[in-house]
Amino acid sequence: MAQVESRAVVFVTDRAGPALRRRERCLDLAGIACTLESERRPSGIYYKLCVADADAVAAYLALAMGRCERPPRLREPVTPPLTDALGDVAGMLRDEAVIAAGRLIDAVRAAAPRLLATLRDPRG
Repeated sequence: MAQVESRAVVFVTDRAGPALRRRERCLDLAGIACTLESERRPSGIYYKLCVADADAVAAYLALAMGRCERPPRLREPVTPPLTDALGDVAGMLRDEAVIAAGRLIDAVRAAAPRLLATLRDPRG
């Protein structure tokens, strides 16, 4: 029985186009042997770029060096955008307004009996 070498998938796409060819070329330039496998799924055909398990880390590094890594929009931003900061400030102001409204309601409740008493007092 022949032993099958385990493979690591370094890229998956549903299109056989320039992005796939660019990654294959990048791995070839790095001297990393790769195979292209296709897999039929209900949603369509998916193409997987595979390398030997032992070459997986080197393949990811080669793809990163060749600028074939994930697009920047999928990464977490280093600093939060201005809209996030403004949203945080708006939330903080809303919380402070709720606290202030609660204190105002408590003050009116405390003063209401005395105010009502002066309105009922005929000598007032």
